[in-house]
Amino acid sequence: VGTNVDKWLWMLSGMRIMTRGEGDCNVVKSRHGSIQADFLAWKVKFLTRLQALAKREKKSCSGSSCKNMKKEQEEDEAAPVPQDNSSEEDLIESSSDEEGSGLQDEKTSGSVVDMEDLGNIMNSVKRAKSKEEGGDGLMVKLSKVNGLKKIEDEAERREMITPALREALTKQGYKLIGSHSGVKLCRWTKSMLRGRGGCYKHTFYGIESHRCMETTPSLACANKCVFCWRHNTNPVGTEWRWKMDPAEKILEEALEKHQTMIRQFRGVPGVKPERYEEGLAVKHCALSLVGEPIMYPEINTFIRLLHTHHISSFLVTNAQFPEEIRSLVPVTQLYVSVDASTKDSLKKIDRPLFKDFWSRFLDSLRALGEKVSRFFISEVHSLNGFA
Repeated sequence: VGTNVDKWLWMLSGMRIMTRGEGDCNVVKSRHGSIQADFLAWKVKFLTRLQALAKREKKSCSGSSCKNMKKEQEEDEAAPVPQDNSSEEDLIESSSDEEGSGLQDEKTSGSVVDMEDLGNIMNSVKRAKSKEEGGDGLMVKLSKVNGLKKIEDEAERREMITPALREALTKQGYKLIGSHSGVKLCRWTKSMLRGRGGCYKHTFYGIESHRCMETTPSLACANKCVFCWRHNTNPVGTEWRWKMDPAEKILEEALEKHQTMIRQFRGVPGVKPERYEEGLAVKHCALSLVGEPIMYPEINTFIRLLHTHHISSFLVTNAQFPEEIRSLVPVTQLYVSVDASTKDSLKKIDRPLFKDFWSRFLDSLRALGEKVSRFFISEVHSLNGFA
C-alpha cells in the first residue's frame, strides 16, 4: 500500500519531502526490533523533517545543512517513478534497503552527504557492523547440546512480548509467562473435565486431556501461515534475538498458571469431581500452543525438566529447524506439521521467512528419520481441495 501510494502521489506531481519508510515484520531483519519500532523511528525523522521545512519558510538557511536540504529537494523532485517490480519472494520476507544499510539517519536522509560528515557516518557503520557480528566477544552458554554462541549483551536484548501483544493475548485467554512463554487451557481439557471426549492424543496414545497442559516456551515462529489462529500477530523471526527466561522459571509458572485455570472449574455444573482432582496433577505437556517451541535455546533443558517431574512431552515443529531437531533430546512424542506437499504450495500456505525453506523442510524430515524418538507426521492438504 505504501509503495503504491508513493507511486500514485508522484504521478500526480506530488513533491516528496522525505524518503518512503519501510518496516519488516521479521524481527531479525528489522533494524529497530519490530515493525512498530521501525515506524516510530521513521515518524521521529518525519516530524524532524517537517520542523525543518517549517523553519526554512520563516528564515533563510546557510552552511552545509542548507546545501543538503536544497540538494535533497532537487534529488527528490528528479526522482524516477517507483517501479512495482516486487516479486512473490519479496512478499514473504521484505526489508528496507535504506534501513538495512545503516546509513540512514537525520544527517543522511538525502542522497548527498557532505565530506565532513563521512567520518561520523563510517564510525557509526563500523560500530553497527561490529555489534551484528558479535564483535564485543561476549559468549553465552545456551545449553549443553546446543553449545556456545556469540550474542549481544543480555541487558540490551528486547522482550518478545510487547505491551500490545500482552494485552491482546491476555484478552484471548492466554496466561503469559515471563517475556516469551505462555500457557492456555485446551478446549479438550475442558471437555474431558466434564466427562466428555478428549482429543486425538487420547485416542492414539491414551493421554487424558484433562491432565494435559498446553504451553510453549516461544511465542515466536518462522512462518506466517495463512491458517494461523493468531492472525499473524505473534512475533516472527528466523533466530532467537530476544531476552531469554530460564527453563526452570517457565515450567514452574506454567504449572502454577495451569492449575489456577483448572481451579476455576471447581463447582462448575457438569464438571466431574474426580476429573477435577486429577486435572490438578499435570501428567502430560503439549508444546504446541502457538509459535515454534524448538526455537527456544533451552528447549532441551525444558524437556529434561518435564521428564524429571514425570510429565510426558509432546513437541510440535513446523520443519524449518533441522539442526535443532537433530540436537533435540528424546521426547515422548515428536510431531512435525506438513501443511503442503510441494514447494510452491508450502510457500503459499506457510509463507516461511527462510529463503531456503524447502531445503530446510526436506532436511527436517531426514533429521526426523534419524531420531530414535517416537514421531508423528501430520499432512494437511485442506487448502488444496482435500484433507
